[in-house]
Amino acid sequence: MEFGKVENVIKFNSIQWDLPSEDPLTRPYLEAQADGTKNTKIYIGAPAWNHKEWVGRIYPPKTSASEYLFYYSRNFNCIELNTTHYRIPTADNVSIWIKKVPSDFIFLPKIPHFISHDQGGLRDTQGLGAWIKAIDSFGSNLGPCFMQLPPTFSYAYKLELFHFLKSWPDTYELTIELRHTSWFQDGHVFAPLVEYLQGREIGLVITDVAGRRDVLHSSVSAPFLMLRLIGNNLHMTDFERAKLWSQKINDWQEMGLRRFYYIVHQPDDIKTPEMTDWVIDDLNSVCDAGLSPLAKPLI
Repeated sequence: MEFGKVENVIKFNSIQWDLPSEDPLTRPYLEAQADGTKNTKIYIGAPAWNHKEWVGRIYPPKTSASEYLFYYSRNFNCIELNTTHYRIPTADNVSIWIKKVPSDFIFLPKIPHFISHDQGGLRDTQGLGAWIKAIDSFGSNLGPCFMQLPPTFSYAYKLELFHFLKSWPDTYELTIELRHTSWFQDGHVFAPLVEYLQGREIGLVITDVAGRRDVLHSSVSAPFLMLRLIGNNLHMTDFERAKLWSQKINDWQEMGLRRFYYIVHQPDDIKTPEMTDWVIDDLNSVCDAGLSPLAKPLI
C-alpha cells in the first residue's frame, strides 16, 4: 500500500502516533443504540488470502492456491475483498468462495475502481446496479461494502459524493474511506458529514497509516466500524498503535458499538499473520473479544 507510506527513517521517527480525541458526536450516537450489554462482535481480517508466503505458517505445507481461501477463513473471520475493486465477480465466483468459508465468515467487498476513481463514476448508476446485483450473491456472508475514494477526491467534489450516497440502497451497508485532508476541517465539514452519515447508518473507514495522520479520525457514524491498521514490517510502533486501538475499541464497545471490522495490513502482507496474532491476543485481553489465535504451522 503506497498511500501514506514513509520511506525516510528520520521522518518516521518524528511522527506523532497518538489517536485523535473522541468525536463528541460518537458517544450519544452509540449510547442511543446500546442494549445494556457489552456485546460487540469483533471481526479480524486481511486484504487478501492469496499469499504463498503463508504456506507452512498459517496454511499447511504444500497447500495449493485453490485451498488458500479455505485455510484463510479458518484463521480470519472476515476479509477486505479487494478483487471486487478491479472486476465484478460472477455468480459462480461468489458461489465458489462461499463454499470454502464457514457460515459466519464475512466478505467486505470493495466498490469497483470505475465507480470510485474514474471521472463521473459516482454517477454511474447502471454500473453500480450491476455491481450490487453481483455482490447480492454473498447472502448472509455479506458485510459492509467498502468504498475507497482517491487522495485527490477533495471536498470540492462533495456533490459527486452526495449524488452517490443518495443513490445507494439502504438495504446494503456501506462504509467510505476519505483520503483528502479537506474533509477533516474542524466543524465546517467533518461534523455535518458525520451527522448525515449517522442518519443513514453509513460508516466512515478509519485508516491508521504512518504518513497521513492528517486524515486519521475517531468518528463512528454507523452501528459498525471498519479500521485499517497499516503496519510497517512489525516496527515497534505497529504494536504501540494496535494497543491504543484495543483500548479505543473497548471504549466504543461499552458505549454500544455492535460490530467492529479490524483489517491488518503489512507491506505486501508477508508479516500480516504475525501482526494479527499479536492483535488478537491484545483484543482478547482488553476487550474480551473471544477471538481464536491463528493456526500454527503444521510440521
